[in-house]
Amino acid sequence: MQRLVKVERFGTRAGKPYHQIVYYISSLTINAAQFAQGIRGHWGIENRLHWVKDVVLDEDNSRMRQGNAPANFSIIRSLVLTILRYNGYSSITTGIRLISHNLEQIFQLIRNVPTRVVEPNPKTFMVSSS
Repeated sequence: MQRLVKVERFGTRAGKPYHQIVYYISSLTINAAQFAQGIRGHWGIENRLHWVKDVVLDEDNSRMRQGNAPANFSIIRSLVLTILRYNGYSSITTGIRLISHNLEQIFQLIRNVPTRVVEPNPKTFMVSSS
C-alpha cells in the first residue's frame, strides 16, 4: 500500500444536505492532484453509465429481484449501451427509438462491434467507502 486517501464530500441531494467520508487505498505512487483526477474520472464514468441505465433504460424500476435475473439484465442493458455508442449513437434514447422495431438493423449493429479481448488495467484504483 502506497497511498491512503480520505475524501470528505459535502453537498445537497434532493434538497437535503449530506456529509460523506470515503477512503481510497492504492498501491500507486502518485500525488494528491493525480489521485483526485483519477477519483473524478472514475465517478464521471460511473455517473455516465448509471444515469443512462436508470433514466433512459429505467433500470431502478425493474421488477426482477430474484436469482441471477437482475445481474443478467444489467449486463444486457450495458451491452445495449455499448453497441449503440460504438455505432455512433450519442443519444441512447434516439438510438433505441430508431432501431427498437427493426430486428435486422439490431443484428447489423451487433455485427459492427469488433471482437477483441481487453486486458484489465493493473493500475485500477481499489475503492472502499464508509
